[in-house]
Amino acid sequence: MALSKITNTPNVPTWQVAMDTAALLNSPVQVFEKYRKQYGNVFSFRFGVKRTIVVADPELLKHVLKDNNDNYHKSHIQTERFVEFQGVGLTNSHGDYWHRQRRLLSMGFTRSRLTEILPIQLKVLEDFMKGFEADVAKGPVDIHRQMVMFTLLSVGKSLFGSQMKKAELEQFADAIAEVQAYLVKKVVQPYLFPWFALTGQDKKHHKIRTEGEQIVIDYIEERRKSQDKGFDILQLILDTPYKDTGALMDDETVKVEILQLLVAGNETSTTAATWTFYQLSKYPEHVREIRAEIDAVFGEGAVSYAKLHDLKYLINVLDESMRNYPPFWMIDRVALADDEFNGVKIPAGTTVVPYIYGVHHNETVWPNPDVFDPTRFEQKQHPFAFIPFGGGPRVCIGQNMALMQILLVLATIIRKYDFNVVNGKEIGIKSMMLLRPDGPIPMEFKSV
Repeated sequence: MALSKITNTPNVPTWQVAMDTAALLNSPVQVFEKYRKQYGNVFSFRFGVKRTIVVADPELLKHVLKDNNDNYHKSHIQTERFVEFQGVGLTNSHGDYWHRQRRLLSMGFTRSRLTEILPIQLKVLEDFMKGFEADVAKGPVDIHRQMVMFTLLSVGKSLFGSQMKKAELEQFADAIAEVQAYLVKKVVQPYLFPWFALTGQDKKHHKIRTEGEQIVIDYIEERRKSQDKGFDILQLILDTPYKDTGALMDDETVKVEILQLLVAGNETSTTAATWTFYQLSKYPEHVREIRAEIDAVFGEGAVSYAKLHDLKYLINVLDESMRNYPPFWMIDRVALADDEFNGVKIPAGTTVVPYIYGVHHNETVWPNPDVFDPTRFEQKQHPFAFIPFGGGPRVCIGQNMALMQILLVLATIIRKYDFNVVNGKEIGIKSMMLLRPDGPIPMEFKSV
């Protein structure tokens, strides 16, 4: 029996999905938005041979991601396709293995641990600002590329300590972008797998992945031999035994987890910071209010972690930016057993897509969702109406570090500069695994 006959979810016809294949490959969020506005906040369509239910309703999201999360595992896209290039780690495992990894790795992101690595973050910020100030003095800069380098340095040095070299991080940035674009092609066009192998594209991208992995392997081997122990996350992982066995994580597992943290941490912070600068460039009144708040909180002193969370208005601005442009625009799950919630029947084996961009633009939750309005967050919202880092037990493990990094760089630059996009250029979205801008964002910065 077809899914459309056993559930009340409106179904996108197969012919319509086929007509949209090219658009799905280029920027799927635009296609999803077209379907959401046509079929509603819960709809289904056939993706290849698999039936998919797309969810932009906060109550159903809460059910899938939290209340009944044991029935929903990550899909084959992450547990099979991504494993080819990522290995099996925290982001794409389940069950007891996932719980063991989560318990150990979460120790690297506690408030006390973030306080310990704050000096690394501040040194990264100081070094970044020297280069940034020199660049903006010469003329317009691509704010996305600037944020790529800041967050790579920030995440990289939080993971590896001060030894991580800028050239190595730049290599990671280019490799991440290229491999992710290739993964999207393989997900959207699985029927071309033989062609990808025949034309050498698989081999090419595995070489890119291997070269990036070798940098991490070298750092692990060097740290094993070194007497210089730091406070970075790599050292914590190497030194912390599993509670159940007392054994240490082996080098292969350390490599996989570090790479996954590097990729996820860099991409999330880069994307969120980039879109925040872009949106603020259109609303100088918000920039002025943020700057007044920074002056009130820090006075003439340096921006510090202890008072970052006193920047209430800046946090609202960042939240509104991530509502409009969530770094992860969707995630995926597969129903292990038949399920039903509020009349929506979800058969076992169905792929469920928690559509983050969709729920962030759901008109029944967010009035005038296309308007940039930070004051929305002065009111309490449904806990699953705003989920830029996911929700439930699998919420992003590094969200507190990401927020620290983004707030640090926003506060530091806004304190010193007014800014605008050159010629008021409008920037579109490129929704790969994350919601990136569709090209450079040239911005001018002027000292205040």
